[in-house]
Amino acid sequence: MEMSSLINEDLIVLDMEGEDRDSIIKSLGELIDRNGNLNSIDEYLQTVFEREAKSSTGVGYEIAIPHGKSEGVDKPAIAFARLKEAVEWESFDDKPVKLVFLLAVPDKSETNEHLKILSTLSRNLLNEEFKDSLMSAQNAEDVNDTLSKLFQQ
Repeated sequence: MEMSSLINEDLIVLDMEGEDRDSIIKSLGELIDRNGNLNSIDEYLQTVFEREAKSSTGVGYEIAIPHGKSEGVDKPAIAFARLKEAVEWESFDDKPVKLVFLLAVPDKSETNEHLKILSTLSRNLLNEEFKDSLMSAQNAEDVNDTLSKLFQQ
């Protein structure tokens, strides 16, 4: 899996301000749209919010991985935000979220690419060293480098 095709520095925001889960998802969705990965931001966001309504994507440890597989997506993408202030996300451990990864996957994707991405992220985000590198990153380039190494493993 080539990380450079999924995320770039334009899809990374450090110290993002957001009032709640929905506003953060919308902001990250707009980044993915501006990056040229979507053909319908509304259709894509509807899928993400429907998924979020089924069960929270707050996986614990201050991390959320909202995601959507939608016809509104042309090319898969990951947007990342480190939040300035933690936000309530109905996480499994009841802790607010500081790190958010928004995944966009084309509905017509015949592979389980989104499951591979989710699995890779989830497995590595439990690693304190990896999480600390995201929390202490000085700029989007640092985050991009950290994530690129993750998907080269």
